[in-house]
Amino acid sequence: MPAADLTDPSAGDPFQHVAGLLREFSREERTSPVLHVRRLRPVVAFSRRDTRNPRFELAAAAAAAHGFAAHVRPVGGSAAPLHEGSLVLDHYGVDPDGVVSPHHRFTVVAEALRAALASLGLDARVGPVPREYCPGDHSVNARGRVKIAGIAQRIRGRSWLVSSVVQVHGGPALREVALACYDALGLELDPATVGTVEEEVGIPDPHTVAAAITTAYVRHGLVRPDDIIARRDVLT
Repeated sequence: MPAADLTDPSAGDPFQHVAGLLREFSREERTSPVLHVRRLRPVVAFSRRDTRNPRFELAAAAAAAHGFAAHVRPVGGSAAPLHEGSLVLDHYGVDPDGVVSPHHRFTVVAEALRAALASLGLDARVGPVPREYCPGDHSVNARGRVKIAGIAQRIRGRSWLVSSVVQVHGGPALREVALACYDALGLELDPATVGTVEEEVGIPDPHTVAAAITTAYVRHGLVRPDDIIARRDVLT
């Protein structure tokens, strides 16, 4: 699997490689998971469920009007805004005995993210915030008020992907595009629930946040240090 830059320079679909990697993992029968850490150009990551919404084209146009490309991500949930201030954490692995306990993966990843954010000084908690974007029981919030991180999952055969997004900085742009897209889809969203690490504790640097998160993943036994994929400057 090739290493990736912290910021993906590709103007194409940033999720097109996922299905192939899941097939590759299943064929290789890997025993150790891999964590891929990256940042993307401005994108609204819609779900397949969003594409079935009759107002989807309106939402895609709303994203474009705010300078965000519209792409469909391969995991569940609802639309999530991403830009250079967002960390995307793709955790790949295989269950050798078949697909078991996807709920457990959600739980352990959420706790690792909570611990990482707490180590940076956030009042980090696991649980949804009312009227958040891409709502889920394993969202990680600050103070019970604003969503900082979200988690979604994809299972293909015995392979799995737990994909998380942590919002580090750039809150105003995220709130504006999220509200525009959710309004276009006819979905409820309180833009005040879209938060960032910078707004909570004054840390705007994605590298600092990435270092805290990867440390937490290792300490929680989710990945080995040698199986974290990112360019060297991600953790500096």
